Amino acid sequence: MKLYLDIDGVLLDYDSGGVADGAVELIEYITKEFDCYWLTTHCKGDPTTAVSYLREYFQDDTIELLKKVKATDWTDLKTEGIDFDSNFIWLDDYPFQAELEVLKNFGVSESLLKVNLKNEGELFRILSHLKEMKEKRRRRVRRAMYIILGLILSVIIAKGIWMSISNRTLGDFQSEKEDILQRRNYLIEKVITEPEKLLAEMPEAVGPQFQGEWALYSASMLSAALTNIAYIYPETRSESIQYIDSLIKIVISPELRRYDADRWGEDPLETLDGDVSHISYISHLAWMISGYKAVGGDGKYDKLYDDLCETMNRRILLSPGLNLQTYPGEFIYVPDMLVAIVALSNYAKQHNGKYLTTVHNWLYEMQNNWMDDKSGQIMSMIPDGESWGTRLPAKGSYSALSCYYLTFIDEDFSREQYELLKKNFWKDGRLDGFKEYYDRKCGLGFDIDAGPIILNLSPTGTAFGLGAATYFDDKEVRKSILKTAELAGFSVAKDNQRHYLLANVALVGEAITLAMRTAVPWNYQSNNR
Repeated sequence: MKLYLDIDGVLLDYDSGGVADGAVELIEYITKEFDCYWLTTHCKGDPTTAVSYLREYFQDDTIELLKKVKATDWTDLKTEGIDFDSNFIWLDDYPFQAELEVLKNFGVSESLLKVNLKNEGELFRILSHLKEMKEKRRRRVRRAMYIILGLILSVIIAKGIWMSISNRTLGDFQSEKEDILQRRNYLIEKVITEPEKLLAEMPEAVGPQFQGEWALYSASMLSAALTNIAYIYPETRSESIQYIDSLIKIVISPELRRYDADRWGEDPLETLDGDVSHISYISHLAWMISGYKAVGGDGKYDKLYDDLCETMNRRILLSPGLNLQTYPGEFIYVPDMLVAIVALSNYAKQHNGKYLTTVHNWLYEMQNNWMDDKSGQIMSMIPDGESWGTRLPAKGSYSALSCYYLTFIDEDFSREQYELLKKNFWKDGRLDGFKEYYDRKCGLGFDIDAGPIILNLSPTGTAFGLGAATYFDDKEVRKSILKTAELAGFSVAKDNQRHYLLANVALVGEAITLAMRTAVPWNYQSNNR
């Protein structure tokens, strides 16, 4: 989102003749979170004039931030410099009536935040408003993400009501071999490409952050699928190693790291010695390298693997409750933390038990503090900080994903959780699958995590539940889920490739499905280097 910024009466206080109270804090936030533009008489086409004007008021570190603010060019009205085709916020103390009319005519009057520095704490009020607005927008974007993924899965499942059973046999890896390998081929072509091209494959509507996330998850889930396939069909092992190698190179590219760097204000790989979380990006990369090593990959990533796991272990031990945020200012998402624990557990199996104590301690804390009392499932989200007063009930989508990740760490506990998942969330009927809520019905609705809910069904929970069903060889549940998918008939095939038609909308959904339907144990050898 763009933010247009005035100077006099906003950053500088007319009455004091100096920097407005809260201006530095405001600058630090907006230059990090917004695409900022000058909209001031001190800048008409050249951003350096504004920066030069402000040098006598702000310290050098703030001036460096202000250099990020871009120029606008206008003559009579500031609105001439606004891009009305984009979402924007405009901070100004005294807009002209003619400018207000322009905003009204475009239907964006609410985009103006009028600043009055005579009000005590005005810029802190503005800052709080921007943070709240930004968080709401992030939730809307996240909601859009789940809607798209949910639609893919729910439509596939729903159409199965109306279609007859296909002739293809489902239920075991041998009968599914052609289908699995063709879906692999499709994903290899779409995901293993130039980083910017992969990012461009992600829906533009979700915004740069979630495009980055989706690209990362597409790569990590395809990597997991390739590792699985190497064990299921051993003749594919050598090519799986090459493909996973390519995926790792994509993920460590600056282009893929950008989404995480933008949220945390620093690059995740250039700051491994620091204490900022970056847990989601780092853990997925480490998990991918663990799969590369598990199927026989060479030592080219050993140093990076060591550094990533050392960093995660150190940051987890320094954190309250052994948990780290995915992004600043948000809840702890337990499945996101589980990826880190999975990576450390895999590393321990490959390195004579190193970091295993952290894995065991995290599991102990989880089992004693982060369980939903009513369902017995792992909590989906927990508040950040030392107080765990707010307890959120377990949800089908997160519970199913946690079951899958736990297979890498503690099979017995994972199996217990999976049996509870079936008890609490599985539903038979016209639509077989996992529910999002265990304690209430929802015939038709929406959930931010599950997407659109149809007849109580959680599309996301059903997809992730396929992972544990496959791992534990639950033929009945697995076949039921795969059968409804096949009944839907949205698969298209061409040139030895196969994919769901809506993979063109959300490629990550195809990668997740392939990883889940091929979930098998990974074998490890101790590192002898």
